[in-house]
Amino acid sequence: MRIILPIIASILSIGGGGVFAYFLFILLLSIDDGGFRIFIGPPKSETLLKLALILLPFVVAVYVLNKKQQHAIKKTIIVSFVASFVMSFILIPYQSAVFDFFRTPSKHVQSEIQSQVQHIIDEQHLPFVIDQKESEGRTDHEVIRTVVYMRKIQEEDIEKNEVKPFVNTTFETDVKLTFRGQAEDNYVTVVIDRGKEIYCTNEFYCR
Repeated sequence: MRIILPIIASILSIGGGGVFAYFLFILLLSIDDGGFRIFIGPPKSETLLKLALILLPFVVAVYVLNKKQQHAIKKTIIVSFVASFVMSFILIPYQSAVFDFFRTPSKHVQSEIQSQVQHIIDEQHLPFVIDQKESEGRTDHEVIRTVVYMRKIQEEDIEKNEVKPFVNTTFETDVKLTFRGQAEDNYVTVVIDRGKEIYCTNEFYCR
């Protein structure tokens, strides 16, 4: 029993530390980044509740073991939990990179979206040109959306009627459209997610 109990405690602590690290990582990814969510996950309140529920038994167990002066088992639990937590945080980013590879829109999907955007440009005679290389690079960084990066070929600022046709378009996947004027501070970003949820860096262009 003296051997079995520490083993069971270690296994549970290792599992608890790993799961705690996972949900903490999810919480960190869900933090807003300049108005855009890096990762679309569960509500923060739900994740925080899970973290508390995972940590509570661990804290109670350590407290009880400390009261009963079971210092060896208590030390085993703490070391196992912390070691598992640290190792999980080291490994999770590598796992995340693998997941991102499969979640990033394929080249075919990106090409389809770019073709749809190009069709709007041609049909509406809009003064934009798609920067394909920049679009692909930003899509790889964005992960969860197809990004289409457009440069205005005229010197004037970006007009609302030049952006509105894209806002009124239904895309088959989540997209981020970035319109860049020739002036450094003249740009508009429009995010159109499934369900027609739209976000603009400047709401004037989306009304």
